[in-house]
Amino acid sequence: MTKTVIFAAGLAVASTASADLTGAPHANLLNPSMYSISAQEIGTPAIGAVAADYYSNLDPGPNGYVALPAGSGPIGFDDYSSTAGADIDLAEFGFVGGVTDAGGIAFFEFYDASSNFVDSFGVALTNPGNFIYTITITAFPGSVLVPENGIVQMVVDGASNPSGGGQFFAGDAGATIGSSVLGSDLAGFDHNFRINGEPIPAPASAALLGLGGLAAARRRR
Repeated sequence: MTKTVIFAAGLAVASTASADLTGAPHANLLNPSMYSISAQEIGTPAIGAVAADYYSNLDPGPNGYVALPAGSGPIGFDDYSSTAGADIDLAEFGFVGGVTDAGGIAFFEFYDASSNFVDSFGVALTNPGNFIYTITITAFPGSVLVPENGIVQMVVDGASNPSGGGQFFAGDAGATIGSSVLGSDLAGFDHNFRINGEPIPAPASAALLGLGGLAAARRRR
């Protein structure tokens, strides 16, 4: 599959090959009562986070935002490394892009650094067009696991909305929190998205915390 990259200024660059990550289940479609979503015009200041960001790349960079052409199925993917020091229980996800039809379902798939599927979630976007979106998962604790270092891919579910498509925007400013690997889908560009949440203690750390609590209990006796 090839994608033609179109600059916001109207210039075009050579097509680049997109690595399709497939086989991700799409059962985790968020109920509107369990999340909130806000949108603002592209180019305005980013919406503030409610908790800690562990990866952020919403800056368009000196060349402005770049959009993959609208289409169904996989639209764009990118590597990232967070600053969490552990996997993340997702609280907020921000991205630049959108869907062509109101009600279009956008799924975000998370893979580990070896391209193994980890988790995904989907939302039905009420507005057609491209915006800076912030999706806040409010009543779904522990439901979306994001690897500390990995790959994110946006997929528009054409089966649920056959006439719809979507876009994922990119910029060349680089990550402001965490780091990314340039050229995964667009040479010299990263897709614009943000990961916010709570780090999940590794099993060994959790065990140590449990032992610490046990020792404290013994001292109190």
